[in-house]
Formats: sequence, C-alpha cells, structure tokens
Amino acid sequence: MPRTPEQHRAMRAATRERVRTAAIRLFCHRGYAGVDMRAIAAEAGISTGSIYRHFATKDELYDDLVAEAATGLRALARSFTDTDLVVEPLRGFVEVFLSDLSRDTGAVEFYLLMNQVFASGVEAGPERGAAVEDLLRAHREVTGAVVTLIERGRGRGLTRPAPAAELATCFFATLGGLAMTRSALGEAFVAPSVATVTGTLLVEETTV
Repeated sequence: MPRTPEQHRAMRAATRERVRTAAIRLFCHRGYAGVDMRAIAAEAGISTGSIYRHFATKDELYDDLVAEAATGLRALARSFTDTDLVVEPLRGFVEVFLSDLSRDTGAVEFYLLMNQVFASGVEAGPERGAAVEDLLRAHREVTGAVVTLIERGRGRGLTRPAPAAELATCFFATLGGLAMTRSALGEAFVAPSVATVTGTLLVEETTV
C-alpha cells in the first residue's frame, strides 16, 4: 500500500530529527572541523545521498542547531521577564534542566555543543558568523533577564544581596558545570535538587 502524504511528511520529519541528533553528538565530541556530512549520515543510519535532502551543507545543518538554541534562549528570557513572579519561573526552568540532565535525551550534548560555540565562536569561517552572533545576543538577553529577575526579587527579600550580575554569572556557571559533570560521569551522575541549584540566587525556599 502506498504511503499517504502525511506518512511521507512524518517519515521525513523523523529522519531530519535523526540527522540533527547525530550532528549534535558528533559536533559535541569531535568539534565542527572534525565532522563531515558522510560521518553525520552514518551516525544517523542513512545514506550520504539522503542527508542532502534535509540539509544542503554542513554549515546549514550547524546553523539550524545554533538557531534552535537562540530561539530557546529567547523563550527562556521571556519566561523570566513576562511575569511578576520571581521564584516560580526560576524553579520551573531548573526543574526542566535537571530532568533533561537525568534522562538520556541528547540534551546534555546539545548544551555542551552550544557552550563550545560560546567559547570558540566561529570555527569554520566567517560565513557562519551571523548565526553564531545571534546566539551570543540571545545568551546576553537571557543573562540580562536573570539579572532583572534577581533585582526584582531583591526588593521582596527573595534573592541574595550580592551584585545581580555576579549572581547570574555563578548561576549559569553552575548549570554549565552540571552538564559537564553529567557528560563525564554518565549514569553515576547524582543530580542535585532544585533547591540546591536555585540556592545560588535565592535567600530561601518560598512560593512567592
């Protein structure tokens, strides 16, 4: 029985996602320069010819991943700023982050890959600078949103008295360190509680 158009679209979407997952894994562990489309296709379990039906070049695939990260960071920034709450949005984000670390979903490799982008910028030439620069802008936006959240909470006695920018730096350093530790330890990783992580910023546990 021939496949329906809906089945074709679903299969194409599933294959595209396998390609993206394979690319995340290889870029994370080998770096951008150490990966080619043939290797990504093999990791995804498809032919080299098939991968080009989804992404014309390695740059296009990489930029797609970078753009997804930028979109996610901006959504996170909005979740911190489009509310008058302080504790609940912070806890909610950390809960999801820790859940992603605990499950083998590829989230750790994606997070570490984006940290590589932050650290090294454009590896393979200036033609990819726009996507990377947009990711860096998005990262600055979410950092600014956390600074705003801290300052909003300070007036209510919810956040610590240290400079907000310093607290935000420590908060994101904690998240990055947890992702690296999860990658290194694998199943031996012991995830901290939400309260332990949010304790970087909050004076005490509360539901305000």
